[in-house]
Amino acid sequence: MSGTCGYRIEREIVDVLLEENPQLSENQFREAGGGVVTLVLSFESARKMRLYRLAKELKFQSRHCAAQVVAVSMPAAGGKAWSVVPLSHLQELAAEAVSTKDQKRLEAALRPRV
Repeated sequence: MSGTCGYRIEREIVDVLLEENPQLSENQFREAGGGVVTLVLSFESARKMRLYRLAKELKFQSRHCAAQVVAVSMPAAGGKAWSVVPLSHLQELAAEAVSTKDQKRLEAALRPRV
């Protein structure tokens, strides 16, 4: 998807995502709310994201998509770092990032704890 705003959102079947990414576990999805379908939010670059657009897309997805969980991938030194969060929590974080215009706090809140 060329011309992105620093991120990409896609729908994915949880079982397929788990097969393709062994660093994710079924328990992470269960703890975040479960479901068969998940959204995958991929941060693609360190450039500034369009936070308002992200918040708007998440709001749309929460209304029109069966997914209640979001798998977030971020570039890391050893490949991709993943975290799994409820869609409602991600919407709150994005709304806060829009109001404070602070992308770094959003990224820090989503970065997996090691």
